[in-house]
Amino acid sequence: MLRHQRIKPVWVAALLIAGNALNGWAATPAGPPPPPLDHVTLQLKWRHQFQFAGYYAAIAQGYYRDAGLDVTLREASTAHDPTEEVIEGRAEFGVGNSDLLLFRQKGYPVVVLADIFQHSPLVLVARSASGATDLQALHDKHLMMVPSESAELFAYFKYEGVDPTKLHVQPQTFNIEDFISGKVDAMSAYSTDEPFLLRQRGVPFYSFVPRAGGIDFYGDCLFTTETQIKEHPARVRAFVQASLKGWDYALAHQTEIVDLILRDYDTEGKSREQLLFEAAQTAELMHPELIEVGHMNPGRWQHMADTYAEFGMLPHDFSLNGFLYNPNPKPDYTWLYWTLGGLSVVAVGALGWALPLLRLNRLLRGEVRERQRAEAQVRASEKQYRELAEAAPFPVTISDAETQRVLFLNRRGSATLHISTADAQGRKAEDFFEDPVHREQILAQLRSGQPISDYEVRLKTHDGRRLWVLLSAGTVEFAGRRGVVVAFQDITHQRELQEALQRSKEVAEAAEVAKGRYLAVMTHELRTPLSGIIGLAHLLREEPLTPDQHENIVLIETAAQTLFELIDGILDYAKLEAGRLEPEWERVAVWPLVQSMSRLFTAPAQAKELTLTSQVAPEVPVVIVTDEMRLRQILGNLLSNAIKFTETGGVELQVSAQPLPSNPVEDAPRRWRLWFHVRDTGIGIAPEHITKLFQPYMQATPGIARRYGGTGLGLAISRQLAQLLGGDLSVESTPGLGSTFIIEIIAEEGH
Repeated sequence: MLRHQRIKPVWVAALLIAGNALNGWAATPAGPPPPPLDHVTLQLKWRHQFQFAGYYAAIAQGYYRDAGLDVTLREASTAHDPTEEVIEGRAEFGVGNSDLLLFRQKGYPVVVLADIFQHSPLVLVARSASGATDLQALHDKHLMMVPSESAELFAYFKYEGVDPTKLHVQPQTFNIEDFISGKVDAMSAYSTDEPFLLRQRGVPFYSFVPRAGGIDFYGDCLFTTETQIKEHPARVRAFVQASLKGWDYALAHQTEIVDLILRDYDTEGKSREQLLFEAAQTAELMHPELIEVGHMNPGRWQHMADTYAEFGMLPHDFSLNGFLYNPNPKPDYTWLYWTLGGLSVVAVGALGWALPLLRLNRLLRGEVRERQRAEAQVRASEKQYRELAEAAPFPVTISDAETQRVLFLNRRGSATLHISTADAQGRKAEDFFEDPVHREQILAQLRSGQPISDYEVRLKTHDGRRLWVLLSAGTVEFAGRRGVVVAFQDITHQRELQEALQRSKEVAEAAEVAKGRYLAVMTHELRTPLSGIIGLAHLLREEPLTPDQHENIVLIETAAQTLFELIDGILDYAKLEAGRLEPEWERVAVWPLVQSMSRLFTAPAQAKELTLTSQVAPEVPVVIVTDEMRLRQILGNLLSNAIKFTETGGVELQVSAQPLPSNPVEDAPRRWRLWFHVRDTGIGIAPEHITKLFQPYMQATPGIARRYGGTGLGLAISRQLAQLLGGDLSVESTPGLGSTFIIEIIAEEGH
């Protein structure tokens, strides 16, 4: 008995679709199967990261598949040299360095297919704590290097005068903690990788870039062997084209490829930020906006070979024949050339053309030799220029005059602009100017044939800080191009000081003006009622008063007069501070002046039963040229103080003089240094109080003002007046014995 079961509608639909599909396939005549993909292996030089982004893109976008290739990407291991993996046939293609030249010289048939990095990312980083600020300082330090990448760095060391055989080099452990902890002082690194990790960890370091020494090599060269090219020319051509297409895509879609790497490959913990940093640095090394990806310049490879030869790492006659890949080789017509050559010789001999051709050949050879000699001189000159610029004690940068991209930055420039030389190269020079218009102005002046000197301009560093520099610029031939060389000096600190001083000056001047206005108004407002008070007190004193009333009136007059003196003192001091008090020079008879001052203070001295004497030394000139009013003001203040602070004994005024060296100007008046000594036998001043005597509103001790009165302005004003007259005011004192105040002035002798 059959049992009926319900079949779900969804399954019915699926079966119908499948049946229709099978019917369709059955009805379609079978075509030839597609050819199997050609499986090849690309040996990477390190682990998965953006450094190999173009190959990941070629796989993901199907460029290899469309070219009939099934490509396996093999990571490098510390146990095997990536170049040897290709040479020994375990990989068809590889990613290598400039040391492929050294392998070729040893007889290994390596062939460079494309130069991916136009500048090598290889650098040497040294811990700042090691104190190694240049390569010479690393001669006795511990270094880590990758053996397969050491040739380029060794050439850099030799360029800097350091013998690589004497370096303490150990194999790279690829553990950045060995560097951070100080197990080694320096290590080889990639400018696209380790600097990010060190900055992230807050480890200060110096970066030494071979390009700074003229060792400007290609980096990450795609290569294979002569056998591959000979036996599989179509495969090689397809692989190169698909790889370069992948690189074009990767550079145009950096974020997308970073996400692809994180999703499909084991990056051993690399963060997205680190891969994005690597992507940006990689683009700087490749210059895709300027140079076609994979471009190879035979002349540059020859220069690299010559550099190795210069340092004894290659023979001087090393040939690049067969080393650089030619995707479209010309047919071999050697047999035809020989045949035609024989016929030509016969024909030339018959026509008598052999001698002219030989002469032409000789001329051409001479021209080639001359050109080679000139190129060698240019390279030597450029090397010398690099050495001079690198050793300069100030920042130096060179940029391409046409593209305006940085070609060279010395170590001082790297430190000032807060950017490594590797990061700086390839950047637009105008990016370092706060206002790009200033860069254009510099270029315009250089184009007119005029060099730039002491041009003050504001730059910005790589981390966004602004700085003022004093800049000089000119033009120079560099790396086969016309370059703009700029040398500058950081004057930010001096500029900030100038601006701060200017602001302080403006504030002080504004405050001084405000203070002057305030004092003028204040004194006017105070003088008016004071004049009224003194006038009324004087009138009241004429009235019949009791003794107590008369004493009160005298106190009122004394207080008002003291306030008048205070107001005059404040005004004088303010004028002196502001520099608005100008001396009025006039002829002054010295002895009459002294007699006049003595008579003025005779009454106060006699009131206290003190003696008041005066004396003028015979050498003192009879007449001098000075400001009599200001000199009287100083003497009056000192005599008043001397009498005020002396209870017994007396006060003495003495004048002495000494001639100054004669003026070389014929008939010029003779100049004198004069001293006015005001000596008393009063209370004296303690040494610890003398230092503050001449400060405004200060007195020797707090009790002085209460006992003797005074505002504390008199001595401060007197000292400034003495300085106005070309001298100074000083004091010598012994507590309990008295004081001597010494006025010193400079005056011309009057006639």
